[in-house]
Amino acid sequence: MEQADASPVPARARGGAVRRTLRNAGWLLSGKGVGGVFSLIYLGLAARGLGLDDFGEFALVLTFGQAVASIAQFQTAELVIRYGTAHLAAARLDRFSEILGFAAILDALSALGCVALSAACALLMGGFVGLSEEEARTAALFGASFLVSLRGAPLGVLRVLDRFDIAALSETALPASRLVAAVLCYLAAPSVEGFLIAWALAEFVTTIAVWSAAMIVLRRAQPGARVARPSLAAVAANNEGVWRFAWFTNFASAVSFLWQHVGTLAVGWGAGPADAGAYRVAMQLAQSLSKPVVSLSRAAFPELAEAALRDGGKATARLVSKLSLLAGALGLTAIVLVAVAGEWLLTLVVGPEFAFARNLLVLLTIAAAIEFWGFAQEPAMLALGRPGAVLAARAAVGVLYLGLLVGLLLGYGAAGAAVATIIGRLVYRIAMTTMLAREKRLQSAATRRPI
Repeated sequence: MEQADASPVPARARGGAVRRTLRNAGWLLSGKGVGGVFSLIYLGLAARGLGLDDFGEFALVLTFGQAVASIAQFQTAELVIRYGTAHLAAARLDRFSEILGFAAILDALSALGCVALSAACALLMGGFVGLSEEEARTAALFGASFLVSLRGAPLGVLRVLDRFDIAALSETALPASRLVAAVLCYLAAPSVEGFLIAWALAEFVTTIAVWSAAMIVLRRAQPGARVARPSLAAVAANNEGVWRFAWFTNFASAVSFLWQHVGTLAVGWGAGPADAGAYRVAMQLAQSLSKPVVSLSRAAFPELAEAALRDGGKATARLVSKLSLLAGALGLTAIVLVAVAGEWLLTLVVGPEFAFARNLLVLLTIAAAIEFWGFAQEPAMLALGRPGAVLAARAAVGVLYLGLLVGLLLGYGAAGAAVATIIGRLVYRIAMTTMLAREKRLQSAATRRPI
């Protein structure tokens, strides 16, 4: 085939893995940086337009929907990278097309699952997290937006083809669309329902943009590749452990919702919507400071997958160590910034009504910094084909976190929930560090073993 003579991912040949990761992270961060600014603006519009209590209700509905999505969706971008990298390297375009079609089917099934699960959970459990009957019905309707919000497969295509610039540009459609819709809602008649509709429309626009960009790039880079209708038997035969990888990363993502969303929901249950809104604001500001590390994580996974394919655990562990030093420095910088200017940031972004959340912002930024430090560990374990180990660690630490969350929330309110997040993330990072070191030792022992 003609494609066999071409380098499937030509940019990989230029520079070292860390340099390529930083370059790709720069592309992602350019999009994330713009998106981060937009997100702070539309967050401020929602908070100022709705006020503390109504914003708390909006935050609970939005967080509830995002939590359900975390449970139901497959991590198809990682699946495309994990298996697509090897197929492109061997110029097996038919198998790459097959794995891409498989990922697209998983995205579609995830979307349907999100809609059904969101409606059921909102109507049956909404009151438990502080939603009224009307708000629970609103949350159930909001779940329909997930039909057009899952786009892991095309993002995997852009990343495996080293087109992080295009991925960043297409993903900017989400915050840009939210900003436009939020401005219109704010100027017209701010309401919880209006801002939720704005969020849903933005998801639809972004999905169209990402899929369109991915298909254009794929046709140009690999003319023989496409989204093929896969045979499930062939997918399993040609991609060893693909179902295990898909299910384990799905379960791991479901467990990860504990860290991202259950804190806000728990605060809504234990302290009410107003405190839940403040917690959500502090969490989102802390996450906006983590944009560089999120970009590094997404940019690192293809490099980690290639390192695992080429040299196994030793090369992967070396790359993780280098990236962790950089991420740790970024995390410390974020903590200092928030400690000095946290109250000013809150007042600037969401108004003086939310300035009381300054301590929450500091605590949640510390938790985010711990995540910064070990951001490359989980992608490294996935690249080494160890999703089961990641799931076991997440599940075990998740149980610990839930216990801490309930106890500290009841004793100390929203601040206790933030402290529980710090402890949980620290324990998880220690566990991941231990497992990655074990993989490195096993790889070293295997290379020394006489044949």
